[in-house]
Amino acid sequence: MAALLVLLVLCGAGASAAVWKSQQSDLTSARSDRTAAQSALDSAISHAESDGLAKADLLPVTTQRTAILAEAAVATKAFGFDGGERTHLAHQAGALRALIARVDLLQQGFTDIARGAATTLLDQMQAAIATAKGAGIEVGGESSTLDQTRAALAAAKSPKAVQTAIIGIDTRISALQTQTQVKLAADAALSSSRTAAQSALARADRLVSAVQPYPNLQPTIRDWAAAITAQHQAFLASTDMAGFDAITAATTAAANPIDDLLTSRSGAYGDMASARQSVQDAINYKVDPGDIPHRLDVLQATLDGASTTAVYEFVMNQVDGMMPPLLDRIGIASLGVGKVIVISLARQELTAYQDGVPFITTLVTTGRPELPTPPGNYTVLRKNHPWKMTSDFPPSSPYWYAPTWVQYTLWFRSDGYAIHDAPWRGTYGPGTQAAGSHGCVNTPMPTMVDLFNWAELGTRVIVH
Repeated sequence: MAALLVLLVLCGAGASAAVWKSQQSDLTSARSDRTAAQSALDSAISHAESDGLAKADLLPVTTQRTAILAEAAVATKAFGFDGGERTHLAHQAGALRALIARVDLLQQGFTDIARGAATTLLDQMQAAIATAKGAGIEVGGESSTLDQTRAALAAAKSPKAVQTAIIGIDTRISALQTQTQVKLAADAALSSSRTAAQSALARADRLVSAVQPYPNLQPTIRDWAAAITAQHQAFLASTDMAGFDAITAATTAAANPIDDLLTSRSGAYGDMASARQSVQDAINYKVDPGDIPHRLDVLQATLDGASTTAVYEFVMNQVDGMMPPLLDRIGIASLGVGKVIVISLARQELTAYQDGVPFITTLVTTGRPELPTPPGNYTVLRKNHPWKMTSDFPPSSPYWYAPTWVQYTLWFRSDGYAIHDAPWRGTYGPGTQAAGSHGCVNTPMPTMVDLFNWAELGTRVIVH
Protein backbone atom coordinates (compact mmCIF):
# COMPACT_ATOMS: atom_id res chain seq x y z
CA MET A 1 0.00 0.00 0.00
CA ALA A 2 2.76 2.39 0.90
CA ALA A 3 4.53 1.68 -2.30
CA LEU A 4 1.34 2.22 -4.25
CA LEU A 5 0.78 5.53 -2.54
CA VAL A 6 4.28 6.75 -3.36
CA LEU A 7 3.81 5.69 -6.95
CA LEU A 8 0.57 7.64 -7.20
CA VAL A 9 2.17 10.77 -5.73
CA LEU A 10 5.07 10.56 -8.12
CA CYS A 11 2.74 10.10 -11.07
CA GLY A 12 0.60 13.08 -10.03
CA ALA A 13 3.63 15.31 -9.61
CA GLY A 14 4.84 14.37 -13.02
CA ALA A 15 1.49 15.15 -14.60
CA SER A 16 1.29 18.57 -12.88
CA ALA A 17 4.74 19.43 -14.09
CA ALA A 18 3.78 18.57 -17.63
CA VAL A 19 0.62 20.70 -17.41
CA TRP A 20 2.52 23.63 -15.95
CA LYS A 21 5.15 23.40 -18.65
CA SER A 22 2.46 23.32 -21.35
CA GLN A 23 0.69 26.34 -19.86
CA GLN A 24 3.91 28.30 -19.62
CA SER A 25 4.59 27.62 -23.27
CA ASP A 26 1.08 28.74 -24.24
CA LEU A 27 1.44 31.87 -22.08
CA THR A 28 4.73 32.79 -23.73
CA SER A 29 3.14 32.28 -27.13
CA ALA A 30 0.16 34.49 -26.16
CA ARG A 31 2.47 37.25 -24.95
CA SER A 32 4.41 37.08 -28.23
CA ASP A 33 1.18 37.21 -30.18
CA ARG A 34 0.01 40.30 -28.28
CA THR A 35 3.39 41.95 -28.87
CA ALA A 36 3.12 41.14 -32.56
CA ALA A 37 -0.41 42.58 -32.68
CA GLN A 38 0.79 45.73 -30.92
CA SER A 39 3.69 46.06 -33.34
CA ALA A 40 1.38 45.60 -36.32
CA LEU A 41 -1.00 48.25 -34.98
CA ASP A 42 1.84 50.71 -34.34
CA SER A 43 3.13 50.05 -37.83
CA ALA A 44 -0.35 50.70 -39.27
CA ILE A 45 -0.63 53.96 -37.28
CA SER A 46 2.83 55.07 -38.40
CA HIS A 47 2.02 54.21 -42.00
CA ALA A 48 -1.26 56.11 -41.82
CA GLU A 49 0.50 59.20 -40.48
CA SER A 50 3.05 59.02 -43.28
CA ASP A 51 0.12 58.76 -45.72
CA GLY A 52 -1.25 62.06 -44.56
CA LEU A 53 -3.48 61.41 -41.55
CA ALA A 54 -2.92 63.78 -38.64
CA LYS A 55 -2.50 62.55 -35.09
CA ALA A 56 -5.88 64.10 -34.31
CA ASP A 57 -7.43 62.01 -37.10
CA LEU A 58 -6.07 58.83 -35.47
CA LEU A 59 -6.97 59.82 -31.91
CA PRO A 60 -9.92 57.36 -31.67
CA VAL A 61 -7.48 54.48 -32.41
CA THR A 62 -4.56 55.63 -30.29
CA THR A 63 -6.87 56.30 -27.34
CA GLN A 64 -8.32 52.78 -27.59
CA ARG A 65 -4.83 51.28 -28.00
CA THR A 66 -3.70 52.93 -24.78
CA ALA A 67 -6.78 51.65 -22.96
CA ILE A 68 -6.26 48.07 -24.18
CA LEU A 69 -2.59 47.96 -23.18
CA ALA A 70 -3.41 49.49 -19.80
CA GLU A 71 -5.59 46.53 -18.84
CA ALA A 72 -4.18 44.73 -15.76
CA ALA A 73 -2.72 41.20 -16.17
CA VAL A 74 -4.64 38.25 -14.69
CA ALA A 75 -2.96 36.79 -11.54
CA THR A 76 -1.44 33.25 -11.65
CA LYS A 77 -3.26 30.56 -9.60
CA ALA A 78 -1.63 28.43 -6.89
CA PHE A 79 1.29 26.25 -7.78
CA GLY A 80 1.87 28.43 -10.91
CA PHE A 81 -1.14 27.28 -12.85
CA ASP A 82 -2.64 29.78 -15.41
CA GLY A 83 -5.41 31.83 -13.89
CA GLY A 84 -6.75 33.15 -17.27
CA GLU A 85 -3.82 35.34 -18.34
CA ARG A 86 -3.45 33.51 -21.64
CA THR A 87 -7.07 34.23 -22.48
CA HIS A 88 -6.57 37.87 -21.45
CA LEU A 89 -3.55 38.18 -23.71
CA ALA A 90 -5.43 36.62 -26.58
CA HIS A 91 -8.26 39.14 -26.04
CA GLN A 92 -5.78 42.05 -26.12
CA ALA A 93 -4.16 40.74 -29.28
CA GLY A 94 -7.54 40.46 -30.97
CA ALA A 95 -8.59 43.91 -29.88
CA LEU A 96 -5.33 45.42 -31.17
CA ARG A 97 -5.74 43.67 -34.50
CA ALA A 98 -9.30 44.99 -34.72
CA LEU A 99 -7.88 48.51 -34.35
CA ILE A 100 -5.67 47.87 -37.40
CA ALA A 101 -8.86 47.44 -39.42
CA ARG A 102 -10.17 50.66 -37.91
CA VAL A 103 -7.01 52.48 -39.01
CA ASP A 104 -7.68 51.21 -42.53
CA LEU A 105 -11.24 52.51 -42.36
CA LEU A 106 -10.08 55.92 -41.09
CA GLN A 107 -7.51 56.12 -43.87
CA GLN A 108 -10.13 55.22 -46.44
CA GLY A 109 -12.56 57.80 -45.02
CA PHE A 110 -10.07 60.65 -44.98
CA THR A 111 -8.87 59.63 -48.42
CA ASP A 112 -12.44 59.90 -49.72
CA ILE A 113 -12.84 63.33 -48.10
CA ALA A 114 -9.57 64.51 -49.67
CA ARG A 115 -10.61 63.02 -53.01
CA GLY A 116 -13.93 64.90 -52.85
CA ALA A 117 -12.20 68.23 -52.26
CA ALA A 118 -9.70 67.43 -55.02
CA THR A 119 -12.55 66.55 -57.39
CA THR A 120 -14.13 69.96 -56.71
CA LEU A 121 -10.80 71.60 -57.52
CA LEU A 122 -10.56 69.65 -60.77
CA ASP A 123 -14.10 70.66 -61.63
CA GLN A 124 -12.99 74.26 -61.21
CA MET A 125 -10.11 73.57 -63.55
CA GLN A 126 -12.48 72.05 -66.08
CA ALA A 127 -14.68 75.14 -65.89
CA ALA A 128 -11.63 77.40 -66.29
CA ILE A 129 -10.56 75.37 -69.33
CA ALA A 130 -14.02 75.69 -70.88
CA THR A 131 -14.06 79.47 -70.34
CA ALA A 132 -10.56 79.82 -71.73
CA LYS A 133 -11.45 77.72 -74.76
CA GLY A 134 -14.51 79.89 -75.34
CA ALA A 135 -12.22 82.93 -75.27
CA GLY A 136 -10.11 81.38 -78.02
CA ILE A 137 -7.16 80.26 -75.87
CA GLU A 138 -5.34 77.00 -76.73
CA VAL A 139 -6.03 74.63 -73.82
CA GLY A 140 -4.75 71.28 -75.12
CA GLY A 141 -1.97 71.09 -72.55
CA GLU A 142 -4.27 71.97 -69.67
CA SER A 143 -6.87 69.42 -70.79
CA SER A 144 -4.20 66.71 -70.92
CA THR A 145 -3.01 67.65 -67.43
CA LEU A 146 -6.60 67.48 -66.18
CA ASP A 147 -7.11 63.97 -67.59
CA GLN A 148 -3.85 62.72 -66.07
CA THR A 149 -4.72 64.24 -62.70
CA ARG A 150 -8.18 62.65 -62.66
CA ALA A 151 -6.59 59.25 -63.36
CA ALA A 152 -4.03 59.74 -60.57
CA LEU A 153 -6.79 60.86 -58.23
CA ALA A 154 -8.87 57.76 -58.93
CA ALA A 155 -5.85 55.55 -58.11
CA ALA A 156 -4.94 57.39 -54.92
CA LYS A 157 -5.23 55.26 -51.76
CA SER A 158 -4.31 57.86 -49.16
CA PRO A 159 -4.76 61.57 -48.42
CA LYS A 160 -1.09 62.08 -49.20
CA ALA A 161 -1.48 60.41 -52.56
CA VAL A 162 -4.49 62.66 -53.26
CA GLN A 163 -2.51 65.77 -52.40
CA THR A 164 0.40 64.59 -54.52
CA ALA A 165 -1.94 64.07 -57.48
CA ILE A 166 -3.20 67.68 -57.40
CA ILE A 167 0.07 69.48 -56.69
CA GLY A 168 0.17 72.69 -58.76
CA ILE A 169 -3.43 72.45 -59.95
CA ASP A 170 -4.57 75.57 -58.06
CA THR A 171 -1.66 77.51 -59.58
CA ARG A 172 -2.62 76.30 -63.05
CA ILE A 173 -6.24 77.35 -62.49
CA SER A 174 -5.21 80.82 -61.33
CA ALA A 175 -2.84 81.26 -64.27
CA LEU A 176 -5.49 80.09 -66.75
CA GLN A 177 -8.12 82.39 -65.26
CA THR A 178 -5.72 85.34 -65.41
CA GLN A 179 -4.86 84.51 -69.01
CA THR A 180 -8.55 84.29 -69.85
CA GLN A 181 -9.33 87.63 -68.19
CA VAL A 182 -6.51 89.31 -70.07
CA LYS A 183 -7.70 87.78 -73.34
CA LEU A 184 -11.33 88.75 -72.76
CA ALA A 185 -10.32 92.29 -71.79
CA ALA A 186 -8.18 92.56 -74.89
CA ASP A 187 -11.00 91.21 -77.05
CA ALA A 188 -13.47 93.67 -75.49
CA ALA A 189 -11.08 96.56 -76.07
CA LEU A 190 -10.55 95.44 -79.66
CA SER A 191 -14.31 95.14 -80.21
CA SER A 192 -14.88 98.59 -78.71
CA SER A 193 -12.14 100.05 -80.87
CA ARG A 194 -13.56 98.38 -83.96
CA THR A 195 -17.07 99.62 -83.15
CA ALA A 196 -15.76 103.16 -82.62
CA ALA A 197 -14.07 103.04 -86.02
CA GLN A 198 -17.28 101.79 -87.64
CA SER A 199 -19.27 104.58 -85.97
CA ALA A 200 -16.77 107.21 -87.08
CA LEU A 201 -16.93 105.95 -90.67
CA ALA A 202 -20.74 105.84 -90.63
CA ARG A 203 -20.89 109.43 -89.34
CA ALA A 204 -18.39 110.55 -91.96
CA ASP A 205 -20.40 108.87 -94.73
CA ARG A 206 -23.58 110.64 -93.57
CA LEU A 207 -21.80 113.98 -93.62
CA VAL A 208 -20.39 113.39 -97.11
CA SER A 209 -23.88 112.43 -98.30
CA ALA A 210 -25.33 115.57 -96.69
CA VAL A 211 -23.04 117.72 -98.84
CA GLN A 212 -24.22 116.13 -102.12
CA PRO A 213 -27.12 118.59 -102.67
CA TYR A 214 -24.64 121.51 -102.64
CA PRO A 215 -22.34 121.25 -105.67
CA ASN A 216 -20.39 124.37 -104.70
CA LEU A 217 -19.22 122.58 -101.55
CA GLN A 218 -17.84 119.55 -103.39
CA PRO A 219 -14.40 121.06 -104.09
CA THR A 220 -14.12 122.12 -100.47
CA ILE A 221 -14.64 118.62 -99.11
CA ARG A 222 -12.84 116.69 -101.88
CA ASP A 223 -9.71 115.97 -99.87
CA TRP A 224 -11.68 115.13 -96.73
CA ALA A 225 -13.95 112.76 -98.65
CA ALA A 226 -10.91 111.07 -100.19
CA ALA A 227 -9.39 110.64 -96.74
CA ILE A 228 -12.62 109.03 -95.52
CA THR A 229 -12.64 106.63 -98.49
CA ALA A 230 -9.06 105.67 -97.68
CA GLN A 231 -10.04 104.89 -94.10
CA HIS A 232 -12.73 102.50 -95.36
CA GLN A 233 -9.98 100.54 -97.11
CA ALA A 234 -7.82 100.66 -94.00
CA PHE A 235 -10.72 99.32 -91.93
CA LEU A 236 -10.98 96.22 -94.11
CA ALA A 237 -7.27 95.51 -93.59
CA SER A 238 -7.05 96.34 -89.89
CA THR A 239 -6.85 93.56 -87.28
CA ASP A 240 -5.66 95.23 -84.09
CA MET A 241 -6.75 97.96 -81.73
CA ALA A 242 -3.99 100.35 -82.75
CA GLY A 243 -5.18 100.12 -86.34
CA PHE A 244 -8.82 100.74 -85.51
CA ASP A 245 -7.94 103.63 -83.19
CA ALA A 246 -5.88 105.20 -85.96
CA ILE A 247 -8.85 104.84 -88.33
CA THR A 248 -11.17 106.52 -85.81
CA ALA A 249 -8.77 109.42 -85.34
CA ALA A 250 -8.14 109.92 -89.05
CA THR A 251 -11.82 109.62 -89.95
CA THR A 252 -12.88 112.05 -87.24
CA ALA A 253 -10.21 114.51 -88.36
CA ALA A 254 -11.64 114.41 -91.89
CA ALA A 255 -15.31 114.42 -90.86
CA ASN A 256 -15.26 117.24 -88.31
CA PRO A 257 -14.47 120.00 -90.86
CA ILE A 258 -17.36 118.75 -93.02
CA ASP A 259 -19.64 118.85 -89.98
CA ASP A 260 -18.46 122.38 -89.17
CA LEU A 261 -19.03 123.43 -92.78
CA LEU A 262 -22.60 122.10 -92.83
CA THR A 263 -23.39 123.53 -89.40
CA SER A 264 -22.09 126.98 -90.29
CA ARG A 265 -23.96 126.88 -93.63
CA SER A 266 -27.21 125.96 -91.88
CA GLY A 267 -26.66 128.65 -89.26
CA ALA A 268 -25.90 131.32 -91.85
CA TYR A 269 -28.98 130.56 -93.96
CA GLY A 270 -31.09 130.32 -90.80
CA ASP A 271 -29.90 133.70 -89.55
CA MET A 272 -30.47 135.22 -92.99
CA ALA A 273 -34.03 133.89 -93.12
CA SER A 274 -34.70 135.19 -89.62
CA ALA A 275 -33.29 138.59 -90.55
CA ARG A 276 -35.46 138.77 -93.67
CA GLN A 277 -38.52 137.96 -91.56
CA SER A 278 -37.55 140.66 -89.07
CA VAL A 279 -37.34 143.20 -91.90
CA GLN A 280 -40.82 142.21 -92.99
CA ASP A 281 -42.03 142.49 -89.36
CA ALA A 282 -40.55 145.99 -89.19
CA ILE A 283 -42.36 147.00 -92.36
CA ASN A 284 -45.60 145.60 -90.97
CA TYR A 285 -45.16 147.67 -87.80
CA LYS A 286 -44.21 150.70 -89.91
CA VAL A 287 -40.71 150.69 -88.48
CA ASP A 288 -38.10 151.94 -90.95
CA PRO A 289 -35.49 149.14 -91.40
CA GLY A 290 -33.03 151.66 -92.85
CA ASP A 291 -30.32 150.19 -95.04
CA ILE A 292 -30.62 146.71 -93.52
CA PRO A 293 -32.47 145.21 -96.53
CA HIS A 294 -29.70 146.39 -98.88
CA ARG A 295 -26.99 145.11 -96.56
CA LEU A 296 -28.78 141.77 -96.37
CA ASP A 297 -28.92 141.59 -100.18
CA VAL A 298 -25.16 142.11 -100.36
CA LEU A 299 -24.60 139.42 -97.73
CA GLN A 300 -27.05 137.11 -99.54
CA ALA A 301 -24.84 137.17 -102.63
CA THR A 302 -21.84 136.35 -100.47
CA LEU A 303 -23.81 133.59 -98.74
CA ASP A 304 -24.97 131.97 -101.97
CA GLY A 305 -21.43 131.88 -103.29
CA ALA A 306 -19.86 130.68 -100.03
CA SER A 307 -18.09 127.34 -99.85
CA THR A 308 -16.07 127.55 -96.64
CA THR A 309 -16.84 127.63 -92.94
CA ALA A 310 -15.03 130.95 -92.55
CA VAL A 311 -17.29 132.70 -95.09
CA TYR A 312 -20.47 131.27 -93.57
CA GLU A 313 -19.39 132.42 -90.12
CA PHE A 314 -18.55 135.84 -91.52
CA VAL A 315 -22.09 136.15 -92.90
CA MET A 316 -23.61 135.02 -89.60
CA ASN A 317 -21.58 137.54 -87.63
CA GLN A 318 -22.53 140.35 -90.01
CA VAL A 319 -26.23 139.49 -89.90
CA ASP A 320 -26.30 138.98 -86.13
CA GLY A 321 -24.43 142.23 -85.59
CA MET A 322 -26.78 144.45 -87.57
CA MET A 323 -30.14 143.12 -86.34
CA PRO A 324 -30.41 143.82 -82.55
CA PRO A 325 -31.26 147.56 -82.79
CA LEU A 326 -33.98 146.84 -85.31
CA LEU A 327 -35.28 143.96 -83.19
CA ASP A 328 -35.52 146.32 -80.21
CA ARG A 329 -37.54 148.79 -82.25
CA ILE A 330 -39.79 146.02 -83.53
CA GLY A 331 -40.34 144.85 -79.98
CA ILE A 332 -41.30 148.32 -78.86
CA ALA A 333 -43.54 148.83 -81.86
CA SER A 334 -45.29 145.53 -81.19
CA LEU A 335 -46.18 146.77 -77.71
CA GLY A 336 -47.43 150.14 -78.87
CA VAL A 337 -46.72 153.56 -77.36
CA GLY A 338 -45.71 154.31 -73.77
CA LYS A 339 -42.73 153.52 -71.57
CA VAL A 340 -40.69 150.38 -72.33
CA ILE A 341 -37.41 149.13 -70.85
CA VAL A 342 -35.47 146.85 -73.20
CA ILE A 343 -32.58 144.78 -71.85
CA SER A 344 -30.25 143.05 -74.31
CA LEU A 345 -28.50 140.02 -72.79
CA ALA A 346 -26.16 139.76 -75.77
CA ARG A 347 -25.05 143.39 -75.63
CA GLN A 348 -25.40 143.75 -71.84
CA GLU A 349 -27.26 146.95 -72.51
CA LEU A 350 -30.45 148.60 -71.18
CA THR A 351 -32.46 151.15 -73.16
CA ALA A 352 -35.55 152.93 -71.86
CA TYR A 353 -37.96 154.09 -74.58
CA GLN A 354 -40.68 156.72 -74.36
CA ASP A 355 -43.13 156.22 -77.23
CA GLY A 356 -40.43 154.52 -79.26
CA VAL A 357 -37.80 157.18 -78.60
CA PRO A 358 -34.73 156.22 -76.53
CA PHE A 359 -34.75 158.01 -73.17
CA ILE A 360 -31.87 156.23 -71.40
CA THR A 361 -29.22 153.87 -72.74
CA THR A 362 -26.65 152.29 -70.43
CA LEU A 363 -24.42 149.29 -70.11
CA VAL A 364 -25.54 146.78 -67.47
CA THR A 365 -24.50 143.46 -65.97
CA THR A 366 -27.01 140.60 -65.97
CA GLY A 367 -26.99 137.15 -64.33
CA ARG A 368 -23.95 134.93 -64.39
CA PRO A 369 -24.12 131.72 -66.52
CA GLU A 370 -25.19 129.58 -63.55
CA LEU A 371 -27.93 132.04 -62.52
CA PRO A 372 -28.99 133.78 -65.76
CA THR A 373 -31.46 136.59 -66.13
CA PRO A 374 -34.58 135.00 -67.68
CA PRO A 375 -35.63 136.42 -71.08
CA GLY A 376 -39.27 137.37 -71.60
CA ASN A 377 -41.83 140.17 -71.50
CA TYR A 378 -42.55 141.61 -68.03
CA THR A 379 -43.77 144.75 -66.25
CA VAL A 380 -42.53 146.75 -63.29
CA LEU A 381 -44.41 145.22 -60.35
CA ARG A 382 -43.14 147.40 -57.51
CA LYS A 383 -40.49 149.98 -56.64
CA ASN A 384 -38.40 150.15 -53.44
CA HIS A 385 -36.05 152.86 -52.19
CA PRO A 386 -33.91 151.73 -50.41
CA TRP A 387 -33.93 147.93 -50.22
CA LYS A 388 -31.89 145.33 -48.35
CA MET A 389 -30.97 142.41 -50.60
CA THR A 390 -30.87 139.03 -48.81
CA SER A 391 -29.64 135.78 -50.29
CA ASP A 392 -32.01 132.96 -51.17
CA PHE A 393 -29.12 130.52 -50.73
CA PRO A 394 -27.83 129.05 -47.43
CA PRO A 395 -24.44 130.20 -46.08
CA SER A 396 -22.93 126.88 -47.20
CA SER A 397 -23.74 127.69 -50.84
CA PRO A 398 -21.15 129.32 -53.11
CA TYR A 399 -23.95 131.67 -54.21
CA TRP A 400 -24.75 132.98 -50.72
CA TYR A 401 -24.05 136.65 -49.97
CA ALA A 402 -24.37 138.76 -46.85
CA PRO A 403 -27.38 141.11 -46.60
CA THR A 404 -26.62 144.14 -48.75
CA TRP A 405 -28.37 147.52 -49.12
CA VAL A 406 -29.16 148.98 -52.55
CA GLN A 407 -30.86 152.33 -53.12
CA TYR A 408 -33.17 151.92 -56.10
CA THR A 409 -35.02 148.74 -57.10
CA LEU A 410 -37.48 148.06 -59.92
CA TRP A 411 -38.96 144.55 -59.52
CA PHE A 412 -40.12 142.98 -62.79
CA ARG A 413 -40.78 139.39 -61.56
CA SER A 414 -42.45 138.27 -58.37
CA ASP A 415 -39.83 135.55 -57.76
CA GLY A 416 -37.03 138.00 -57.05
CA TYR A 417 -35.74 139.58 -60.31
CA ALA A 418 -35.16 143.33 -60.36
CA ILE A 419 -33.28 146.19 -61.98
CA HIS A 420 -31.19 147.87 -59.29
CA ASP A 421 -27.98 149.77 -58.57
CA ALA A 422 -24.91 147.78 -57.54
CA PRO A 423 -22.46 149.87 -55.46
CA TRP A 424 -20.00 146.96 -55.32
CA ARG A 425 -19.61 146.85 -59.10
CA GLY A 426 -17.15 149.06 -60.97
CA THR A 427 -17.58 147.90 -64.58
CA TYR A 428 -20.56 146.98 -66.75
CA GLY A 429 -21.17 145.78 -70.28
CA PRO A 430 -20.26 142.76 -72.45
CA GLY A 431 -18.20 140.16 -70.60
CA THR A 432 -19.11 141.28 -67.09
CA GLN A 433 -21.92 138.71 -66.93
CA ALA A 434 -19.26 136.00 -66.59
CA ALA A 435 -19.04 137.13 -62.96
CA GLY A 436 -22.47 138.64 -63.03
CA SER A 437 -25.42 138.92 -60.70
CA HIS A 438 -27.71 136.27 -59.26
CA GLY A 439 -30.21 137.06 -62.03
CA CYS A 440 -30.96 140.74 -61.42
CA VAL A 441 -29.92 143.54 -63.77
CA ASN A 442 -27.12 145.61 -62.18
CA THR A 443 -27.24 149.21 -63.36
CA PRO A 444 -24.81 152.12 -62.72
CA MET A 445 -26.04 154.42 -59.93
CA PRO A 446 -26.43 157.76 -61.79
CA THR A 447 -28.48 156.08 -64.52
CA MET A 448 -30.44 154.05 -62.00
CA VAL A 449 -31.63 157.24 -60.25
CA ASP A 450 -33.07 158.59 -63.51
CA LEU A 451 -34.54 155.22 -64.48
CA PHE A 452 -36.19 154.77 -61.05
CA ASN A 453 -37.78 158.23 -61.18
CA TRP A 454 -38.92 157.74 -64.81
CA ALA A 455 -40.36 154.20 -64.59
CA GLU A 456 -43.88 153.70 -63.35
CA LEU A 457 -45.65 150.63 -62.04
CA GLY A 458 -46.75 148.70 -65.10
CA THR A 459 -43.87 149.92 -67.27
CA ARG A 460 -43.09 147.15 -69.73
CA VAL A 461 -39.74 145.32 -69.40
CA ILE A 462 -38.44 143.27 -72.34
CA VAL A 463 -35.49 140.96 -71.73
CA HIS A 464 -34.03 139.30 -74.82
